[in-house]
Amino acid sequence: MKNTKNFLAVFFLFILISKIYSQSVDAVINSYINAVGGIDKINSIQTAKISESTTRRGNEVPLTITIKRPDKIRTEVTIQGQTQITAYDGNQGWTLNPFRGSRDVEKLNQEQTKNLRESAQFEGELVNYKDKGCTAELLGKDDFEGTDVYKIKLTNKEGDVTTYYIDSQTYLILKKVTKRKMKEVEISTETLYGDYKSEDGYISPHSLEVKQVGSRGDYQKITIEKEEFNVPVDDNIFTMPANEKP
Repeated sequence: MKNTKNFLAVFFLFILISKIYSQSVDAVINSYINAVGGIDKINSIQTAKISESTTRRGNEVPLTITIKRPDKIRTEVTIQGQTQITAYDGNQGWTLNPFRGSRDVEKLNQEQTKNLRESAQFEGELVNYKDKGCTAELLGKDDFEGTDVYKIKLTNKEGDVTTYYIDSQTYLILKKVTKRKMKEVEISTETLYGDYKSEDGYISPHSLEVKQVGSRGDYQKITIEKEEFNVPVDDNIFTMPANEKP
Protein backbone atom coordinates (compact mmCIF):
# COMPACT_ATOMS: atom_id res chain seq x y z
CA MET A 1 0.00 0.00 0.00
CA LYS A 2 2.86 2.32 0.93
CA ASN A 3 4.61 1.62 -2.35
CA THR A 4 1.39 2.40 -4.22
CA LYS A 5 1.07 5.76 -2.45
CA ASN A 6 4.70 6.59 -3.21
CA PHE A 7 4.18 5.68 -6.84
CA LEU A 8 1.07 7.86 -7.09
CA ALA A 9 2.86 10.76 -5.38
CA VAL A 10 5.76 10.54 -7.82
CA PHE A 11 3.37 10.15 -10.75
CA PHE A 12 1.31 13.24 -9.88
CA LEU A 13 4.49 15.21 -9.16
CA PHE A 14 5.77 14.26 -12.61
CA ILE A 15 2.48 15.38 -14.18
CA LEU A 16 2.64 18.68 -12.27
CA ILE A 17 6.25 19.35 -13.27
CA SER A 18 5.51 18.46 -16.89
CA LYS A 19 2.55 20.85 -16.90
CA ILE A 20 4.60 23.71 -15.43
CA TYR A 21 7.43 22.93 -17.85
CA SER A 22 5.05 23.00 -20.81
CA GLN A 23 3.58 26.31 -19.65
CA SER A 24 7.09 27.76 -19.40
CA VAL A 25 7.77 26.77 -23.01
CA ASP A 26 4.58 28.44 -24.17
CA ALA A 27 5.30 31.50 -22.03
CA VAL A 28 8.67 32.03 -23.72
CA ILE A 29 7.22 31.44 -27.19
CA ASN A 30 4.32 33.82 -26.50
CA SER A 31 6.79 36.45 -25.30
CA TYR A 32 8.70 36.03 -28.55
CA ILE A 33 5.48 36.42 -30.56
CA ASN A 34 4.62 39.60 -28.66
CA ALA A 35 8.16 40.93 -29.11
CA VAL A 36 7.94 40.76 -32.90
CA GLY A 37 4.54 42.43 -33.06
CA GLY A 38 1.92 40.07 -31.64
CA ILE A 39 -0.18 37.31 -33.14
CA ASP A 40 -2.73 39.70 -34.66
CA LYS A 41 -0.02 41.56 -36.55
CA ILE A 42 1.53 38.29 -37.75
CA ASN A 43 -1.82 36.93 -38.93
CA SER A 44 -2.61 40.20 -40.70
CA ILE A 45 0.33 39.73 -43.06
CA GLN A 46 -1.02 37.80 -46.04
CA THR A 47 1.70 38.59 -48.57
CA ALA A 48 5.32 39.65 -48.34
CA LYS A 49 7.89 40.81 -50.88
CA ILE A 50 11.46 40.77 -49.63
CA SER A 51 14.54 42.12 -51.42
CA GLU A 52 17.85 40.86 -50.11
CA SER A 53 21.47 40.36 -51.07
CA THR A 54 23.30 37.15 -50.31
CA THR A 55 27.08 36.99 -50.10
CA ARG A 56 28.64 33.57 -50.51
CA ARG A 57 32.29 32.80 -51.18
CA GLY A 58 32.92 36.43 -52.03
CA ASN A 59 30.09 36.70 -54.55
CA GLU A 60 27.11 38.98 -53.88
CA VAL A 61 23.81 37.88 -55.39
CA PRO A 62 20.53 39.88 -55.35
CA LEU A 63 17.45 37.88 -54.44
CA THR A 64 13.74 38.67 -54.43
CA ILE A 65 11.34 36.53 -52.40
CA THR A 66 7.57 36.69 -52.78
CA ILE A 67 5.37 34.89 -50.25
CA LYS A 68 1.61 34.45 -50.14
CA ARG A 69 -0.31 32.61 -47.49
CA PRO A 70 -0.90 29.86 -46.82
CA ASP A 71 1.91 28.01 -48.61
CA LYS A 72 3.14 29.84 -51.69
CA ILE A 73 6.65 31.16 -52.32
CA ARG A 74 8.70 32.31 -55.30
CA THR A 75 12.37 33.34 -55.37
CA GLU A 76 14.12 35.13 -58.22
CA VAL A 77 17.83 35.62 -58.79
CA THR A 78 18.82 37.89 -61.69
CA ILE A 79 22.42 38.00 -62.90
CA GLN A 80 23.55 39.60 -66.17
CA GLY A 81 20.03 39.74 -67.53
CA GLN A 82 19.14 36.12 -66.78
CA THR A 83 16.73 35.11 -64.01
CA GLN A 84 16.60 31.87 -62.09
CA ILE A 85 13.16 31.16 -60.62
CA THR A 86 12.35 28.71 -57.84
CA ALA A 87 8.75 28.40 -56.64
CA TYR A 88 6.25 26.36 -54.67
CA ASP A 89 2.51 26.64 -55.31
CA GLY A 90 1.35 24.81 -52.20
CA ASN A 91 1.65 21.38 -53.82
CA GLN A 92 4.57 21.26 -56.25
CA GLY A 93 8.01 22.82 -56.21
CA TRP A 94 9.65 23.78 -59.50
CA THR A 95 12.58 25.72 -60.92
CA LEU A 96 13.71 27.43 -64.10
CA ASN A 97 17.48 27.74 -64.15
CA PRO A 98 18.99 29.28 -67.32
CA PHE A 99 22.45 29.24 -65.72
CA ARG A 100 22.57 25.50 -66.41
CA GLY A 101 22.06 26.14 -70.11
CA SER A 102 18.42 25.03 -70.19
CA ARG A 103 15.14 26.87 -70.67
CA ASP A 104 13.08 23.92 -69.46
CA VAL A 105 11.08 24.09 -66.25
CA GLU A 106 11.90 21.23 -63.87
CA LYS A 107 10.07 19.75 -60.91
CA LEU A 108 11.97 19.81 -57.63
CA ASN A 109 12.65 16.68 -55.66
CA GLN A 110 11.04 15.94 -52.30
CA GLU A 111 13.82 17.46 -50.18
CA GLN A 112 14.00 20.67 -52.23
CA THR A 113 10.21 21.02 -52.13
CA LYS A 114 10.28 20.52 -48.35
CA ASN A 115 12.75 23.38 -47.95
CA LEU A 116 10.53 25.68 -50.01
CA ARG A 117 7.41 24.67 -48.10
CA GLU A 118 9.10 25.54 -44.83
CA SER A 119 10.34 28.87 -46.21
CA ALA A 120 6.77 29.71 -47.24
CA GLN A 121 5.87 29.78 -43.53
CA PHE A 122 6.57 33.48 -43.24
CA GLU A 123 6.28 33.55 -39.46
CA GLY A 124 8.49 30.49 -38.89
CA GLU A 125 7.75 27.27 -37.02
CA LEU A 126 7.50 28.67 -33.49
CA VAL A 127 4.28 30.58 -34.20
CA ASN A 128 1.30 28.21 -33.85
CA TYR A 129 3.77 25.33 -33.53
CA LYS A 130 1.16 22.90 -32.20
CA ASP A 131 -1.10 23.46 -35.21
CA LYS A 132 1.88 22.66 -37.43
CA GLY A 133 2.39 19.31 -35.73
CA CYS A 134 5.51 20.38 -33.81
CA THR A 135 6.47 19.76 -30.20
CA ALA A 136 8.47 22.20 -28.08
CA GLU A 137 10.67 21.70 -25.06
CA LEU A 138 12.34 24.31 -22.87
CA LEU A 139 15.95 23.27 -22.30
CA GLY A 140 16.59 26.00 -19.73
CA LYS A 141 18.85 29.03 -19.88
CA ASP A 142 22.28 29.41 -21.44
CA ASP A 143 24.84 32.05 -22.33
CA PHE A 144 25.21 33.16 -25.94
CA GLU A 145 28.12 35.53 -26.50
CA GLY A 146 27.51 37.22 -23.17
CA THR A 147 23.72 37.33 -23.47
CA ASP A 148 21.38 35.32 -21.26
CA VAL A 149 19.15 33.21 -23.53
CA TYR A 150 16.37 30.66 -23.32
CA LYS A 151 16.95 27.48 -25.32
CA ILE A 152 13.92 25.90 -26.93
CA LYS A 153 14.05 22.58 -28.75
CA LEU A 154 11.42 22.31 -31.48
CA THR A 155 10.76 19.01 -33.24
CA ASN A 156 8.59 19.08 -36.34
CA LYS A 157 6.33 16.28 -37.54
CA GLU A 158 9.06 14.96 -39.84
CA GLY A 159 11.53 14.60 -36.98
CA ASP A 160 13.77 17.57 -37.79
CA VAL A 161 15.06 19.31 -34.66
CA THR A 162 15.69 23.05 -34.32
CA THR A 163 17.15 24.65 -31.20
CA TYR A 164 16.29 28.33 -30.73
CA TYR A 165 18.35 30.73 -28.61
CA ILE A 166 16.00 33.51 -27.46
CA ASP A 167 17.23 36.64 -25.67
CA SER A 168 15.81 36.54 -22.12
CA GLN A 169 15.34 40.33 -22.12
CA THR A 170 14.13 41.22 -25.62
CA TYR A 171 12.70 37.76 -26.44
CA LEU A 172 14.09 38.03 -29.98
CA ILE A 173 15.79 35.04 -31.62
CA LEU A 174 19.56 35.42 -31.69
CA LYS A 175 20.46 32.02 -33.09
CA LYS A 176 18.99 28.74 -34.24
CA VAL A 177 20.58 25.39 -35.00
CA THR A 178 18.68 22.99 -37.24
CA LYS A 179 19.48 19.29 -37.56
CA ARG A 180 17.90 17.23 -40.31
CA LYS A 181 18.66 14.06 -42.21
CA MET A 182 19.36 14.24 -45.93
CA LYS A 183 19.93 10.88 -47.59
CA GLU A 184 20.70 9.29 -44.21
CA VAL A 185 23.30 11.98 -43.44
CA GLU A 186 22.59 14.43 -40.61
CA ILE A 187 23.15 18.04 -41.64
CA SER A 188 23.47 20.72 -38.97
CA THR A 189 22.88 24.35 -39.99
CA GLU A 190 23.49 27.37 -37.78
CA THR A 191 21.78 30.72 -38.35
CA LEU A 192 22.64 33.94 -36.51
CA TYR A 193 20.10 36.79 -36.45
CA GLY A 194 20.76 40.50 -35.98
CA ASP A 195 19.88 44.07 -36.96
CA TYR A 196 16.21 43.76 -36.02
CA LYS A 197 14.02 46.47 -37.55
CA SER A 198 10.32 47.31 -37.51
CA GLU A 199 8.27 47.42 -40.70
CA ASP A 200 4.66 48.46 -40.18
CA GLY A 201 4.71 47.13 -36.61
CA TYR A 202 6.35 43.79 -37.43
CA ILE A 203 9.92 43.31 -36.18
CA SER A 204 12.26 41.04 -38.12
CA PRO A 205 16.02 40.49 -38.51
CA HIS A 206 17.71 42.27 -41.41
CA SER A 207 21.06 40.54 -41.04
CA LEU A 208 21.52 36.76 -41.09
CA GLU A 209 24.58 34.54 -41.15
CA VAL A 210 24.05 30.95 -42.22
CA LYS A 211 26.61 28.16 -42.13
CA GLN A 212 26.77 24.41 -42.04
CA VAL A 213 28.32 23.24 -38.79
CA GLY A 214 31.65 21.56 -39.49
CA SER A 215 31.94 23.02 -43.00
CA ARG A 216 34.42 25.82 -43.66
CA GLY A 217 33.24 26.75 -47.13
CA ASP A 218 29.46 26.69 -46.82
CA TYR A 219 28.82 30.13 -45.31
CA GLN A 220 26.56 32.92 -46.46
CA LYS A 221 25.62 36.34 -45.18
CA ILE A 222 22.17 37.69 -45.96
CA THR A 223 21.20 41.35 -45.79
CA ILE A 224 17.52 42.27 -46.00
CA GLU A 225 17.30 45.52 -47.95
CA LYS A 226 13.54 45.96 -48.19
CA GLU A 227 10.34 44.34 -46.91
CA GLU A 228 6.85 45.03 -48.20
CA PHE A 229 3.74 43.52 -46.64
CA ASN A 230 0.24 42.90 -48.01
CA VAL A 231 1.16 43.93 -51.54
CA PRO A 232 -0.96 42.57 -54.43
CA VAL A 233 0.37 39.18 -55.55
CA ASP A 234 -1.06 37.13 -58.43
CA ASP A 235 -1.41 33.40 -57.66
CA ASN A 236 -0.27 32.57 -61.19
CA ILE A 237 3.35 33.50 -60.46
CA PHE A 238 3.63 30.41 -58.25
CA THR A 239 2.16 28.00 -60.80
CA MET A 240 4.59 25.79 -62.71
CA PRO A 241 4.49 26.82 -66.41
CA ALA A 242 4.53 24.32 -69.24
CA ASN A 243 7.70 23.91 -71.26
CA GLU A 244 7.68 25.31 -74.75
CA LYS A 245 7.29 22.69 -77.46
CA PRO A 246 10.19 22.52 -79.94
